[in-house]
Amino acid sequence: MNRFESRPSWRITLLAIAGILAIVLPVAGNWNILQERDPEVRDYMSIVFTSEQNGWTVGVSPFELDYPGFIGYTTDGGATWNRAEIDIKDQLAGLYFLDDKHGWAIGENGMIAATTNGRDWELQTSKVGNGLKGIYFINKDVGFAVGANDTILSTITGGRSWKILQGGVLGAVGDDEATMYNAIQFIDDSTGWVAGVHLVPQVSQSSVIQKTVDGGQTWEPQETGAEDVLQDIFFLDDKHGWAVGENGLILHTSNGGGRWTPQVSGTEETLRSIRFADKYMGWAVGGDLGVGVIVHTNDGGKNWEIQDPGNDMVSKFQMNSVFIFGKQVWLAGGNGVILQGK
Repeated sequence: MNRFESRPSWRITLLAIAGILAIVLPVAGNWNILQERDPEVRDYMSIVFTSEQNGWTVGVSPFELDYPGFIGYTTDGGATWNRAEIDIKDQLAGLYFLDDKHGWAIGENGMIAATTNGRDWELQTSKVGNGLKGIYFINKDVGFAVGANDTILSTITGGRSWKILQGGVLGAVGDDEATMYNAIQFIDDSTGWVAGVHLVPQVSQSSVIQKTVDGGQTWEPQETGAEDVLQDIFFLDDKHGWAVGENGLILHTSNGGGRWTPQVSGTEETLRSIRFADKYMGWAVGGDLGVGVIVHTNDGGKNWEIQDPGNDMVSKFQMNSVFIFGKQVWLAGGNGVILQGK
């Protein structure tokens, strides 16, 4: 088991990440390389599309020391990317778009940026200095962000003002008992989940999934039976959900999290992102420095198959994000790689 280290793993970004595209319903695993590397060797940490052509990515420009945060957008399905005109002093880790106009990006030091037209971005004040990792908006006004040191934030103004629901106090990771939240998702105004890890230094580490049924005012823990850091969570509806994390861990529930059971992923690498097109067809991606992982299922996770991107160089880059829109899938991986399923 990999212990939660003194700095969050999402900050350790040495190589760039980018998007991979695949067709959902046809047989997957046959990939086109749309982009082998980002021109500026940027890391893409999260990817989102609002149509088959319009998408955004966020991440890190490792060689831009003053403004390492990066937001990019595409209007051609991921074949080419343009850099948004905003200087961001913090590395970015998460991204959420409600539609073509309303989007938010999050990252280190409580950084939140927002757009209301899909192109121009403004910084928002989160009131915290902790790293933020997960973000989700129910509508253009109501949203949530989560991160290190028990941090859960909410807004009812589209992010013009944020409220600290819990946490938000800077701590020395590795010294203090704390919960690190890495992902959040809602399926309606009231019901949502967060995922991460609870750490008692030198004593224990346990996977964390918590559920709310009152719009984030209270959160109830759900038993996972696991110890690994959970990196992502995804629900199709109020019953069917999956969570992924360290050591190839995939957890599945068919009753809203009342019971979580492990699925055999076929890998021991960290899985960082998971999405399903329906309750049968899904992808999870991950890896670590020097290796990328793509796993696919067409039976709801009863069986997972490791997929080869078809290029030895591409297979060496860590994959960080998968996103499905309609019948297409995008994956974000190292060195600016962008693949498309064919």
